[in-house]
Amino acid sequence: MARKKTKKPDQQLPVYHAANQQTVGLILAISRDEYGAVPPRLAALFADVADLYAGRWTSHEACAVTYHNFSHALDVCLAAARMLSGWNKAEQAQALDEKYFQLGMAAGLFHDTGYIKNKGDHAGSGGKFTLIHVGRSMEIAREYLSRKQWPSEEVEAVCRMISITDYTNLPDLAPLFTDLRLKTMAQMVATADLVAQMADTDYVQRIDDLFAEFKEVYKFEKRADLIKKGTKVYKTVQEIKDGTIDFYEQFVVPTLGKLGRMDRYLTNFFGDGRNPYQENIAANLSGHLMDIRSQWRRLGDILTELGLATDDQIANALARQQTLAGPKADSTKSFNVLLREHLLPWFSARAQEGRCLGDILMEMQAVEPKSLAKGLLAQMLPDSLYASLSPKELHFLLQAAILLQNICKGPWILGVVLEMANEILDCEASSILIADLDEKEMLVALPTGPKKNVVYGKGIAMDKGLSGWVYRNGQPARVSNVSADARFDRDMDKNIDFVTRSILAVPLHVNGECIGAVEALNKSDDNFTTHDMNVLAILANMLANVMVGVLCIQSH
Repeated sequence: MARKKTKKPDQQLPVYHAANQQTVGLILAISRDEYGAVPPRLAALFADVADLYAGRWTSHEACAVTYHNFSHALDVCLAAARMLSGWNKAEQAQALDEKYFQLGMAAGLFHDTGYIKNKGDHAGSGGKFTLIHVGRSMEIAREYLSRKQWPSEEVEAVCRMISITDYTNLPDLAPLFTDLRLKTMAQMVATADLVAQMADTDYVQRIDDLFAEFKEVYKFEKRADLIKKGTKVYKTVQEIKDGTIDFYEQFVVPTLGKLGRMDRYLTNFFGDGRNPYQENIAANLSGHLMDIRSQWRRLGDILTELGLATDDQIANALARQQTLAGPKADSTKSFNVLLREHLLPWFSARAQEGRCLGDILMEMQAVEPKSLAKGLLAQMLPDSLYASLSPKELHFLLQAAILLQNICKGPWILGVVLEMANEILDCEASSILIADLDEKEMLVALPTGPKKNVVYGKGIAMDKGLSGWVYRNGQPARVSNVSADARFDRDMDKNIDFVTRSILAVPLHVNGECIGAVEALNKSDDNFTTHDMNVLAILANMLANVMVGVLCIQSH
C-alpha cells in the first residue's frame, strides 16, 4: 500500500497571519456587498501575494522591511475598497464594476512589493530599493498577472496604477488613463496609499521603521550622491517626526488635491458624516501641536485642509482671537486669588469668547471636539496599570491621560474626558465644580449631560448641597437615593427642570488643598459603588494636575 505524501511545513502554515486576517475579511466583505461574491481570482490574488510577502515564492525572499510590509499593502487595499464603495453610493451613474475593484486590489497589493529582495539576495532588508521600488513593483505585478493569464490590457492597467504611487514624479493622469473609471480607481489606490499611512494610529511610532529603510538606501547609494541628485536626506529619525506637520501641509494635502480628493468618499462609506481616517489624521497631527509654543493658526490651517472647518470659519475665529486680550496676573498674589482670576475665567472662556482659537472654533460649532479626540484614543497603551481596574476602566483612564496632554487647547478637552467618564460610570451627567471663596459658592465650571447648557456657570451655596459638603470636608460621598440624604439641596433641580436621583462626588485637590469637586449624577441603577468612587477619584487627580498647569500658564 502506497504511503500518503505529507504536506511540506510551509504548506501547513496559514495563508494570513492573525493580524492581517481581519483586514482581508473586511476587504472581501466589501466585494460581496458590492458584487454579490468573491471571485476565485480575487481570493487567489490575496493568497498568492501573502505568500510573496512571507517568502513562499521561489523567486523572492520574505519581506524584511517593517514599514512597507504586507500589513501596509492590506491597509491600502481596505481604504481603496471603502472609497470605491463610497463612490458607488454617491456616484451611482458612474459606479465602478467588479473589474475595476479587482484591478484596484491588485495595484494595492503589489504597489510596494518592490521592497522585497530577490531570492538569494541577503544584502540589507530591502530599504536599498526605496528609490526604485515602484519600477520593481510593476515588474513583479506584470510577471505574476501574466502568469495567471489576466488579460494583457488589465495587466498594463494595474502597472499604470502602481506607477502613480511614485508621488515625487506624479504624471499627468489624463493621457495615462483614457478610461475615466480606470482613472478614478487609480486615484483611489494612490490616495489610499497616503491616507492609510497618515491615519495609522501607530504612525508616529512607525516612523522609526521608515527611517531604518532610509538609512539603508543612504548606505547603498551614498548620502553625498543622493544630495547631489536633489534627494531629501534625513540625518535623524527625529528630523522626520518634527517635519510631520510640514509634510502633511506641503506634500500630502496638495497631492490629495491632484488625485481628486478621493478620500472624501470615505464619508459616504461610513455614513453619519464620519470619516475615521480623517479623524485619525487629525489626532496624529494634534500630537505635534501639543507644545505650548505651537500656534493655533497652524492648527486652523490643518483643520481647514481636513475639512473639519472652512476657510471662512477659521478667518472669523482668527479675527475674534486678535480682538481679545487680558491682563497678566501678579505672580505674588495668593493661590485663591489666582484661582479666581485665572482658573475660573479659563473655564468660562467659551461664554466670554476666550482668546484660544480652539475655544472660538468650538463656540462657533465649526469643529466638534470629538473629531480631534478620535484616533488619538487608539494610541499604544501599557498592558496594565492598576490591579483593581477592569481593562475597560484602565483603557478609559489612559485615554483620558493622552487627551489631557492637549489641555493647552482649552477646557473643551475636559468636557470630552467627562463625557467619556459618563460612559464608563454609566451615569447621566457629570460636572466639575470650583469653589469661589469670594461668592461663597460652588461654581458649575464644566457640566455635561442633558442640561449642561442650562446649569453652566450657576453657583450652589457652599454651605448647601452634596458638592459643598465634599468641598468642606475634603471627603468623597455617594448617595443612591438623594431624597433620603439631608445633604442634598433640591434648589438646582427646581431651577433647571432636572431630577437628580443618585450622586457620586469626589474632592478636587491641588497641592493638598481642596479647590472643588467632581460630580457624577444618576447612575443607570442608582447604585454608585466604592469602585466607581475610586475610578472618579483617580480621574479627579488627573484633572487637578492639568488645572495646576493651566494656572501656571494663565498667570505668567
